[in-house]
Amino acid sequence: MTLAETKMAYHVSIKGIFINLLLCAVKGIAGFFIGSVSLLSDAVHSLTDIFSTLVVLIGMKMSNKPADKGHPYGHEKIESVIAFLLGIMLFLIGGAIGGEGVLKLSAPEKIQQQAVLFQFFALASALLSILFKEWMYRFTIKCARQLRSPSLTADAWHHRSDALSSVGSFAGVCGMCAGLPLIDILACFIISIFIFKSAYDICADACRGMTDAAGDEDKIKSIEAAVRQIDEVMSLDMIKTRRFGSKLYVDIEVTLEHSISFEHAHQLAHAVHDRVEENVAEVKHCMVHVNPSEDRT
Repeated sequence: MTLAETKMAYHVSIKGIFINLLLCAVKGIAGFFIGSVSLLSDAVHSLTDIFSTLVVLIGMKMSNKPADKGHPYGHEKIESVIAFLLGIMLFLIGGAIGGEGVLKLSAPEKIQQQAVLFQFFALASALLSILFKEWMYRFTIKCARQLRSPSLTADAWHHRSDALSSVGSFAGVCGMCAGLPLIDILACFIISIFIFKSAYDICADACRGMTDAAGDEDKIKSIEAAVRQIDEVMSLDMIKTRRFGSKLYVDIEVTLEHSISFEHAHQLAHAVHDRVEENVAEVKHCMVHVNPSEDRT
C-alpha cells in the first residue's frame, strides 16, 4: 500500500474500534439489566470486533513490509493469514453464542420481566447497534475494495455480522418486552447461523489467497486486454494468474514475429510486462515468455 492508502486503512480501523467500544458498553449494560441473552451475546460480539480490528492493523503493518532476503516475494500473504484467523474467531464466537442459547433454553425460568425503562433502553441500544454497524460495514467495505485488502474486507464482514446479530438481539428484546422470552433464546441461534456464514466466506476467500488460486475472471480479461494493446504481439498463447494475498502474479506467453532481433523481442516483452502492471493495479509482477512465429517461407 502507498502511504495514503495505509493512512486510510488506519483511519477506518481506529474509527471502528471507538464505535465498537461504545456499542459494547451500551449493549452490555442494557443486556445485563434486562437479562437478555441475545443482547449480551451481541455485546460480546462487539468486544471481539475490537480485538479483530487490532489484529487487522497488525496484519496490514506486517504485510506492507518490503521484500527481504528471507521473503523475496514480499509479505502480502500475511493479510490472508490474518483474514483466515478472523474467520476462525467468528466460528468460535458463533459457537459460543449458540451454546449460550442452549443453556438458556434448558433454564428459561431464570429469565424475568424487567422495568419498562430498562426495556426501552435495551431496544434503543439494539437499534443503535444495527444502524452504526451497518454504516461501519458499508464504510469499511468501500475502503477495503479500494485498497484491495483481504484482511480489511474480513473486518468489514465482521461489522456486517455484528449488524445481523443486532437485528437478532432487537427481535429478542422485543420478545422479552412482549413476555415471550423464548424469542430471545431463538435469536441466539439465528445470530449464530449468520456468524457461521460470514466466517465460512472469510475463511474460504483467505484460503484462495494462500493456495495460489487464480485471479478473478474480470482481472484476467483486463490483463488480456492490456497485452493486446501491444501491436506487435501476434497472439496471446497462455496466461496464468495466482493470488498472493491481495496481489496477483501473472505468467504470460506471447507470439512475436520470428524474424525480429533478440533485442527487439526483449523490448516487446518488457513492453507487455509494463503494460500489464500499469493497467491492472492488483498485479504485483508479470513474467513474459516469448514464442517465435512459425517460419512460413
